[in-house]
Amino acid sequence: MLYREALNRALDETMEMDPDVVVLGEDVGLYGGSYMVTEGLVAKYGERRLIDTPIAELSIVGNAVGMAMGGLRPVAEIMTANFSLLAFDQIVNHMSKLRYMSAGKITLPMVVRFPQGVSRQLAAQHSESYEQMLCAVPGLTVFATCDVNYA
Repeated sequence: MLYREALNRALDETMEMDPDVVVLGEDVGLYGGSYMVTEGLVAKYGERRLIDTPIAELSIVGNAVGMAMGGLRPVAEIMTANFSLLAFDQIVNHMSKLRYMSAGKITLPMVVRFPQGVSRQLAAQHSESYEQMLCAVPGLTVFATCDVNYA
């Protein structure tokens, strides 16, 4: 099973169990995600739960923070790791700290997901990995995988 297939299955199972789970990002709806991670999910769950956004990473994560504060469980999809830098203000200064700054009154049940690392045809602009940098931010839980098989 490819990572994208496992991610698709995990999203599908989670969305089936919890109607508050929504996915937002560039091309996650009708197109099925830039790496086919959300393929087929818009047909099953509709455009209210798979939300295509403009190319605006800061806005994607900022909207996800607001959705989480409002009771939803968003998964914010960023196309590649290097684009996540545009959303670092929301990730580092809002997503990671609101729980602590509110004395636990605000919780953010959310995920920001993006592919990272070296792969075929991505060149220097899309080959970055930021897990070490994000692991240094209090309030974040970071999961990272490394796939060395590019087949």
